[in-house]
Amino acid sequence: MSDSTAVPVWAPVCIKLLQGPLYKTGADDATWNMLTAWTSAVSGYFAQIGLTVFVDQGDGYAFLKQSDENDEVPDAAESPANLPRLIKKYALTPEVSLLCVLLREALDQFDTSQNQSAMLVLRESEIKERIAVFIKEKNDQVKYFNKLDTYLNQLVNLSFLRELNTPAGAQSVSSNQEDREFEVRRIIRAKINVEFLAEFKRKLQELNGTVSSQDTASESEEHADE
Repeated sequence: MSDSTAVPVWAPVCIKLLQGPLYKTGADDATWNMLTAWTSAVSGYFAQIGLTVFVDQGDGYAFLKQSDENDEVPDAAESPANLPRLIKKYALTPEVSLLCVLLREALDQFDTSQNQSAMLVLRESEIKERIAVFIKEKNDQVKYFNKLDTYLNQLVNLSFLRELNTPAGAQSVSSNQEDREFEVRRIIRAKINVEFLAEFKRKLQELNGTVSSQDTASESEEHADE
């Protein structure tokens, strides 16, 4: 096999990133170390098809980003327009957006506390307590909590949460059977950024602390097959 067709040693990193966010945990440690060693080559490979590799060495995660047509690019001549989307955009409902904001703020509070753990874990009951602070009306709370499992599962699929004590491939346990536990993954800080937080807080103030399903949905980028 000639050098021109040889598979580069960092190819496994590219495949992992195409499958979804990459984390520096457990079995992925070897792949993460490969990404660290070959960041320039991996970034150059994806740049050829209009993708950016976002790497956070401090929090230990990486994912692919795809610019929108209206995003600013350094050289328009080198950035072909009308590329098919590989990184799918998900429309977040106001209810799910609220959950994202609360989890992001919980992570920020956790990081500024004296807690020695590196991982923020929240039970579903604790998440409900945070939601109740923003949704004052009891009827609205009941409506929200009735669909909370669905909202949480959406964030698991987006890799914002990781459900604990659930075997791979097993279905999540309903909250009426067990108080589910979740790790709040640090990638949520990159996805739910400062601008997202400020805009959502403004909408909350306009709504006087309640969530309306008629509001404009916010958007977050994630892989289409996740």
